[in-house]
Amino acid sequence: MSEPIDIVRLVRDMPARARGRACIVLTRDIVGQAEWAARLAAQTDSEHLDLLDHFAQDQTLASKIAQFSEPYLFNFLRNCSPAPVLIVSGIEFLTATWAGQKSAMERFAGRVETWNGKPCLLFVLQHNRAIATRTFGRHRQHTFVVDRADTLQL
Repeated sequence: MSEPIDIVRLVRDMPARARGRACIVLTRDIVGQAEWAARLAAQTDSEHLDLLDHFAQDQTLASKIAQFSEPYLFNFLRNCSPAPVLIVSGIEFLTATWAGQKSAMERFAGRVETWNGKPCLLFVLQHNRAIATRTFGRHRQHTFVVDRADTLQL
């Protein structure tokens, strides 16, 4: 068994990356996902955005759900926070809309790997086999996918 990942350190180190400034934490505990993401944000001076709550509170945004392809999501998140790292949870409703699109999750993972923008992005989402088994080879020095079960306790 490998050493547990210090997720707090990983988040704090993300702004120093020149490339590949995004990461995904996969969790099997969807119920506690937003609370865990909020605790992580508080411990790392990051900002947390639960996308499901955000859409539920903003009818104008909710009416545009069909437009939220992977590129649109990343452009939207670019303007959501001045914090160095934005921790995003609650995106399963979007990934469900992408399910009918061939290779949408692959394109999402590719955008995570190539994200060089601000803020850095850490997605906390329900375990996804396509992402968990994907090889992120572009910037081998960086971690792109972490299973929450393999992280140190917050």
